[in-house]
Amino acid sequence: MPQALRTKFLASAMLLAACGAAVAGSAVTSTKPITVTVETDIYHYAQTLLGNDDIMTFHAFDRAYCQRDVVEFILVQRALKLGGAELNFRFATGNYDARNVRLVVDGFLLLSFDTVFLSQASPLADAVYISSPMIRSSEFEAGIFVSAENLKKLQVRRAEELQQLSFVSSRDWPQDWQLLTELKPKQLVHEGDWISMAKMVSRGWVDAMLVPFTKTPPYMYQGNGYSIYALPNVKVAMHDSRHFIVSKKHPLGAEVFAALQRGLAIMRQRGDIETAYQQCGFINTAVRDWTLLNPQAPAASTATPIPATANEPATQP
Repeated sequence: MPQALRTKFLASAMLLAACGAAVAGSAVTSTKPITVTVETDIYHYAQTLLGNDDIMTFHAFDRAYCQRDVVEFILVQRALKLGGAELNFRFATGNYDARNVRLVVDGFLLLSFDTVFLSQASPLADAVYISSPMIRSSEFEAGIFVSAENLKKLQVRRAEELQQLSFVSSRDWPQDWQLLTELKPKQLVHEGDWISMAKMVSRGWVDAMLVPFTKTPPYMYQGNGYSIYALPNVKVAMHDSRHFIVSKKHPLGAEVFAALQRGLAIMRQRGDIETAYQQCGFINTAVRDWTLLNPQAPAASTATPIPATANEPATQP
């Protein structure tokens, strides 16, 4: 066996052995249903993608309906199991984008199944545990998505040309909102629901929105009442990492966070995380050479964290 391969094999074996020993002495089990909030469309996409497959052995992230949120919905559950957590989740579906972080901070939710940017999580470190990164800084790239009509007539090559376009995003996504503000579009419109954003772009009410790439060209999203397409040869990067957060106020918080970290370490070592994001197209090597319109990372993020307050438990679907 070549020395490099031998070294890699031994490192993997040592990591698995260490994690296995930790799991044996630190397993956490709860048969009581634990509520997790999930966006309605993401939950249904995940169920369609998984079908009857086992979440622990599923690897077909190149199937239809896969996107970043779906990858994370699957991998967070796998990481918890690998780390020794046997939990009974109850999924509450709805539009929780604006509330999820507040609910975790206040202990109404154990953890979020959707990652958040480190710039958003760091100010909340007194209330939440922050996992190792799922998406490392600048791995998160997005396209400029427009309507079919604008795809034919718009030609963007430089960041300054975005100043002639109107964009839609959400103030509940601080990093996206900040990036777009720095790009100085003609108009920046707030909308809280992603599908409504896509419909606004598709119908020409606003020119564009930022969306991660799909896995193969033509890079497009299509649904009931909308079709949006990526402008060719240009992209933007989020110069920030994304992480899961676990509540420090929840009774199971510390144990579940430890299990999550163990599982994520195993999956990172095996290559599961990067492979899943690549298969679904979120980390898209095909656009590696496209022009990056914001190549310089900001010196310090000024993204505003979601206020750490909540008035209701997430118990309603």
